[in-house]
Amino acid sequence: MSGPIKLLCEIQTIDIEMENIEKERGLYLKDIESAGVEVKGLEEEIEALKKELEGIKAEVRDREDRSRQNGEKIEKDQKRLNEVKNEKQLAAVNKEITAAQKANKLIEIEISALVGKAGDMALGLAEKEKALEEKMARRKALDEELKGKGPGWEDARREKETRRSAVSSSLNQSLLKRYETIKSRRAGVGIVNVKNETCLGCYIQIPPQVYIQLKKGLEEIITCPHCHRILYCDNSPAHPSAVPSMKA
Repeated sequence: MSGPIKLLCEIQTIDIEMENIEKERGLYLKDIESAGVEVKGLEEEIEALKKELEGIKAEVRDREDRSRQNGEKIEKDQKRLNEVKNEKQLAAVNKEITAAQKANKLIEIEISALVGKAGDMALGLAEKEKALEEKMARRKALDEELKGKGPGWEDARREKETRRSAVSSSLNQSLLKRYETIKSRRAGVGIVNVKNETCLGCYIQIPPQVYIQLKKGLEEIITCPHCHRILYCDNSPAHPSAVPSMKA
């Protein structure tokens, strides 16, 4: 491998390391944003459940009022039984008492159903509030982790930028610009190894004559005829490729 190619490989390694720092930071930010969305969603669900629960409680109170009113009416009608003077009046009062009693039985059924529904909703609300507490704790932990890792990332990035600048100064600037142009167009990868006549950037076989030239390790810069990345050939176990395998 020629000197310029070695320098390009080193620059790309640094570039990938810096990109990984940004990816790690990005993952934290994405997780924090996701946690924030989940927190907001849970808060809205909890608020809706609370309103619905209050509505059910209001319905229960309304039915309890109606039941009490019916009870009072039954009590008055039962007192009136002693005052009736004929069978017709007696039948009318008994009819009113029976109707009120039936109404109260229906109200009791409705109240029971509403109380059961409210109980289920209260359990659901408690679960949502617990989930919200956990999500808020998770978001806070992520915020603290991000804050704690920030200085380390910045120090690492500055160190890598300094190292990249030093390596770049030893490289022909037109070649560096060429590498950076290719990298910007090819998913951040400008130079790749060739193994068994296959470009490890696009996994397409290169022409045999190109592979022969690469194996000679000449100063000439050779690019992949398919993905146009700069190529080099190093089949040693310690240096299989300058970048992780990826498609063009």
